Amino acid sequence: MAGRGKFFELLDFPKFAYPSVVGLDAVQTSYNLVERLGGKGFMSYAQIWSRMPLIVSGHATEGYIQSQFSAYGDDWKNASIQDVVRLLRQYFGGRGTWYPYPAKPSKVLGFWFKPSIKGVWYVDGQAYAVLINARKGQRLFPEHVRFLARGVYELHCIDDPADPIPLILDVSQHQDGEGRILRPYIVQPEEAVSFDEFDEAVRQFLKALELAGVALPPDPIDSVTDLFKKK
Repeated sequence: MAGRGKFFELLDFPKFAYPSVVGLDAVQTSYNLVERLGGKGFMSYAQIWSRMPLIVSGHATEGYIQSQFSAYGDDWKNASIQDVVRLLRQYFGGRGTWYPYPAKPSKVLGFWFKPSIKGVWYVDGQAYAVLINARKGQRLFPEHVRFLARGVYELHCIDDPADPIPLILDVSQHQDGEGRILRPYIVQPEEAVSFDEFDEAVRQFLKALELAGVALPPDPIDSVTDLFKKK
């Protein structure tokens, strides 16, 4: 049965795309996706997102971090999540206001699609639509950032009267053994991949999901991004 209860988000496009997220091959990408169908979630960072207002405001003290982010029985998992919180707290530095984005996923062609941003950060007169990559092993390369920025812009910025700018926060580990670092990317629409490149990548990814038995074929539509926009 298509879908199989699987959840995907914008970050999964560069994760599974082959050979690259812009110019991906649907058949080869489907092979990567098949490997995920029998697996289970490794660890979740969901406990962070509901606490983002405290983190952004700078009120997430070290004591708070150690007491509130310790849900796992494995100490290394808790430590990994705590490291993400510390880096985010340092980046936001108690500046601005955080407006959470609803975390409820939507059903798309038989699978569940999670919102691409965690919230909108308003600081110094500017709004930012914030996508956070907390996955330690998924480093974002320039092409990934430009792709994600286009997705954030199309799905969360273009129709927002506050005119937010995509902000990608990469909290992955870039070198083995060196721990996480935070790299922020503020990407103007003209710096992201083109809409046509993004649209084609999404179409091919949906085809890969269909080949992998995850998605139903879409109806003929002018823009596949309409499938993912909040109804």
